[in-house]
Amino acid sequence: MKKKISKKKQKGIAERKTEVKRRRDIPYKAIGMGVILWLLVTWLFFGRGIVTKVSYQMGDVFPASIEALVDFQCENLSLTALAQDQAAAGVPLIFSLATQPEKRAVKQVQTVFDRLEQVATATEEETEHQIASLNDVLLGFDLDAAGFIQAFPSNSIALTREALSGRLKEVMSLGIIADKTRDNFAEGNPNRALTIKSDTETQARNESLANIKSQQEAVQTISARFTNQTQRGLISKLLTSVVKPNLEYDADATESLRQKAIAAVPPTIESYSKGDSLASPGDIADAQKLLLLQEHNTKIQESRAATEQILEIAGNAVLLLVGLIASVVILRVGSGNLVRQVDKLLLLITLSLIPLGTAGLLAYLSTKHTPLTFELIPYIIPFALSVLLAGILVGSNAAIGLGFWCSSATAVLLGHSFPVFMLGMVVTITSASSARNVHRRSSLFRAGLWICVVKMLYVLLGVMLHEQLLSNVLWQLGAAVSSGAISAILTILLIPLFEKIFKITTDITLLELSDMGHPLLQKMAIQAPGTYHHSLMVATLAQNAAEAIGANPLLIRVCAYYHDIGKMAKPEFFTENIQHKENPHDELSPHMSALVISSHVKEGLTLAKRHKLPKPILDAIEQHHGNGLISFFYHKAKQQAGDGTTNMADLINESDFRYGGAPAVSPEMAILSLADASEAASRSIEKPTPQKISNLLDDIFAMKIRDGQMDYANLTMAEIKVVKQSFIFSLSNMLHGRIPYPKDHENKRSKPADKSSDSPPKAKTAG
Repeated sequence: MKKKISKKKQKGIAERKTEVKRRRDIPYKAIGMGVILWLLVTWLFFGRGIVTKVSYQMGDVFPASIEALVDFQCENLSLTALAQDQAAAGVPLIFSLATQPEKRAVKQVQTVFDRLEQVATATEEETEHQIASLNDVLLGFDLDAAGFIQAFPSNSIALTREALSGRLKEVMSLGIIADKTRDNFAEGNPNRALTIKSDTETQARNESLANIKSQQEAVQTISARFTNQTQRGLISKLLTSVVKPNLEYDADATESLRQKAIAAVPPTIESYSKGDSLASPGDIADAQKLLLLQEHNTKIQESRAATEQILEIAGNAVLLLVGLIASVVILRVGSGNLVRQVDKLLLLITLSLIPLGTAGLLAYLSTKHTPLTFELIPYIIPFALSVLLAGILVGSNAAIGLGFWCSSATAVLLGHSFPVFMLGMVVTITSASSARNVHRRSSLFRAGLWICVVKMLYVLLGVMLHEQLLSNVLWQLGAAVSSGAISAILTILLIPLFEKIFKITTDITLLELSDMGHPLLQKMAIQAPGTYHHSLMVATLAQNAAEAIGANPLLIRVCAYYHDIGKMAKPEFFTENIQHKENPHDELSPHMSALVISSHVKEGLTLAKRHKLPKPILDAIEQHHGNGLISFFYHKAKQQAGDGTTNMADLINESDFRYGGAPAVSPEMAILSLADASEAASRSIEKPTPQKISNLLDDIFAMKIRDGQMDYANLTMAEIKVVKQSFIFSLSNMLHGRIPYPKDHENKRSKPADKSSDSPPKAKTAG
């Protein structure tokens, strides 16, 4: 009778065929993404035309004369700066008029004359007291009461007080400037314009600095109203003490007006004709000459025929395409399946736009701001940032491919510069090597240090090949160190963001999950101690095998810790947790037992999602059994149906006894599947020897291969053999025999028992 194939198995076979066909198909999505990237970078670099390069730097000496090849215009920096200085000098100085000095001065004057009036009107008994009170007030002004009493008769005190107060208010309301402030601003222009702002006036008042009185001038102006020489002298002495400067210079407001005036000055443009000299032999390259050359080159580019410009841009676009294709080849050779993983390709494209976008922006700014030269740009571009992120998130091979693309594209932008390409590749190799084994965030600081050192050495190599000014070398060293340090810091900050967006789990996250204090692992150690021990043994087996074939040992170790967490739902139904208890499966049918056993995969996925474990652990839970057969209960069901000899046994549906997972799709998941089965089966060996272990593993590996569980794991037969040899070695050491301890009666015959010791007697040899 022909064996019936279940719908579930037919679906699995169809999925395998689809997967094989997908791997043979042309990766149209990857090609489309590559074309979009190529067009985007071409537009980014050459959307404004070819960026012209000025080969001279600040301070260089022109070896020969340079003449204009076309008519053009250029800003005269000196005349523009002169016009800006003149505009700034024409801005009036802003002063604030303080009211407190005036109020204080008037009050002090009125107090003196009030006391003087009290002396004049006092009785004989009060006179002495009032004179003493007047002396107390005048003591602060270095005056005495007797002189004031004699100079101002009683009938003129009130008039003098009112006249003096009014005149004082009048003069101080116009403003009094400190001598030092006046001297500072009057130097070179004593008639400078001032704008005086007051809290009591709605509009500011414009004055000339020459019309603003100093403290001494204000005193003379006020006291000049008094014709009596004695009175004038006393009042002058009094005013010298009470009159204070009340104009305060507002530096911020003045500077703001100056900046507005400077910004309003149009650049001074000069015209140059064809044949005019732009530089003579021996001239020093300064900002003006570099701007002249830049504008001259820009005009040449604009005057060229449109066809010629299109051809030049097309040639550069072809070079970009060649660099992109070479990068894809590197990715293909280093990581074959990467070109079919759309999410990771999108990540690499995103990362490549960081240095390329920066390069395009800096190249554009270099045409506007002469201090930023083409020679400085390569050391600023953050090649290391993208390569470090790619190395940690995707892998070193992908990082090298990404670095090659960014380096070649940047070299095309910066005038087909081979040194720029070499700098990019040196930084790429250093960054990719540093990111190979980054398990802690602190390791990135060491990577940043190496990147800084390599870039500094490249700067010094350039100095050896081409003589440069010390200032240029220092700028390049500063840019190299800053770029390397900032790249390392930004990598630390951006890793969690990219992990979350692209759902990637790095070794840094895996190392955090390997902590045995994780709540899930602690819970498993208590509720399912046998499963916990089994997981540790599987982790050791799988990690050793992964190291032997060059897979990711950290990934496989962490996945092994969590792959059986679903057994915590019903731990008593799994052999490693039953121990000496009654087997609950004795009371269940084979179908029900298989259902309980296979459910730990679904329970594990639910538990892992609840604790937000990353995708690799979810894959490990789903793929460590794949859709393999639960052979023990399958054969038990067949036996119960008729010992496998009747038609009833043939009617047992094999799909009912298969796990609901998926076959392993990576070397790590395949090794975990093999390690899980091998460790569990090895416990059944009595008196294990390397040969018995080898025979057992031969059967397990052959069964896994026959059942299709290794079809998509990307493992060669040679690698599978290495994995098996690693398992044999590890299990032989785990399950090694021990020499039995002597019995109590044997120990008594050899020597008297020591009742004070609870430790067993020592064997003659170590086990």
